[in-house]
Amino acid sequence: MRIKSFYANTVEGAVALARREMGDDAMLVESRRAPAEARHLGEYEVVCALVPEAEPGRVQAPEEPAHYDERLSRELAELRRQLDVMGKTITRSAWNGPRWPSANPEIPEWHARLMAADIDGDLVNQILDGASRRADAGSGFAEAVAAEIAQRILLDNALASSNAPPAVALVGPPGAGKTSMLAKLAVTYGLAMRRPIALISMDDFRVAGADQMCAYAAILGVAFQALDSVGALAQALEEHQGKRLVLIDTPGYGPRDMDGAAELAHFLSARPGISTHLVLTATMKSADLTRVAERFEIFGPSSLAFTRLDETASFGTAFSMSVRHAKPISFLGCGQGIPDDLAPATREQMLDLIWPPLPQTQRIAA
Repeated sequence: MRIKSFYANTVEGAVALARREMGDDAMLVESRRAPAEARHLGEYEVVCALVPEAEPGRVQAPEEPAHYDERLSRELAELRRQLDVMGKTITRSAWNGPRWPSANPEIPEWHARLMAADIDGDLVNQILDGASRRADAGSGFAEAVAAEIAQRILLDNALASSNAPPAVALVGPPGAGKTSMLAKLAVTYGLAMRRPIALISMDDFRVAGADQMCAYAAILGVAFQALDSVGALAQALEEHQGKRLVLIDTPGYGPRDMDGAAELAHFLSARPGISTHLVLTATMKSADLTRVAERFEIFGPSSLAFTRLDETASFGTAFSMSVRHAKPISFLGCGQGIPDDLAPATREQMLDLIWPPLPQTQRIAA
């Protein structure tokens, strides 16, 4: 197998160089901005791989066993399959010729910029398809890209409305920041809005797991209960029917803990009046986010909340997951401060996080 990088001032230019040298059988592995040390060769780097086809009629040398040739052919076929999947997953750039009918010269630049923002490759293509149509209709291309991104942003602002759900549960993996987010919600949507509230902790996994929530409740001066069973939770919810908001903290379930989560997951997903938010960290990789989302689907979360925005420079992965799973984003956390470091997700804030370099005049108002 042969792998080589090609450099040019545009992605299309680098692709053309690769085609010229490696032929049409070469596979695109990645396209990106060139690193600083190679920038003198061109603004963009395209990485391509060429896997030689097995020769069907090749005569084997006497010293080469037949089983070795068969194994080699199988390995080459599997390698080609994996590279094909990788190429399609990472990017479907202009490798196979102009993808967009308008052939807008700004497309390669925007393709590279959106990919660099960690937006899913398929989603990048959808955004640029839509932006091309908008630009053909008279919009500026940057404005069209912003509009296509804004159109795909899903939001959940239910807690801020007068018809807010009477109970909210936060679920997620260990260390996602559920407990501190719950305290921030208690201040912002309970005390500040003069709603009578109650805090409930179901965190009996950790030693003294409910102590932090108990301390928050004491500081805020609100009712608190630490429970250890679904039956006790059902009874507590009946007792707190007069409260305008009941906030439920849950254990941080790891991959090996999901069997123990089944009963609580069934209760939260089946009981009416409970809004369940899946809390995730914005620093997680795309594959990890996908695995966690699939694991917690048994809870029936209606929306996503992201923490640790202050620890990442890109929100494209989280945005892509929201679109891919068709789940709105409810809250964004950027630190430990209570309640200042939590805010409801808005369209303009999401645009800022997904693609900060967009000029202010080209942003879409929330």
